[in-house]
Amino acid sequence: MAVSKKMVEAVFVVGLVVTVMNVWGGVSVEGAISCNQVVSAMTPCATYLLGNAATPAAACCPSIRGLDSQVKATPDRQAVCNCLKTQAQSYGVKLGKAANLPGLCKVTDLNVPISPNVDCSKVH
Repeated sequence: MAVSKKMVEAVFVVGLVVTVMNVWGGVSVEGAISCNQVVSAMTPCATYLLGNAATPAAACCPSIRGLDSQVKATPDRQAVCNCLKTQAQSYGVKLGKAANLPGLCKVTDLNVPISPNVDCSKVH
């Protein structure tokens, strides 16, 4: 019977540790924007960002402003930065056009540098 009681206590402790780790892990990423959200918001801007259009499409700026309204804190800006850095390299985004987009769409929180050399951990 004593072995059974120790086993139950061990399972309880392991369960408690896993629960605490999940809660702490959730706090560190809570509110961070996913790359899927960023890509989805940027999709209407693709022709402009890839250099195939002189100006952003009509749906581009409202979509970007929607994403901008979700950016609340440094982890959000860093997540956006990391996503844009990766996606820009993968798809051949014209960096000058990407740099102009926040101003064209009048966004404030989403104004993160898009460059293959940017250190997103320094974005605040």
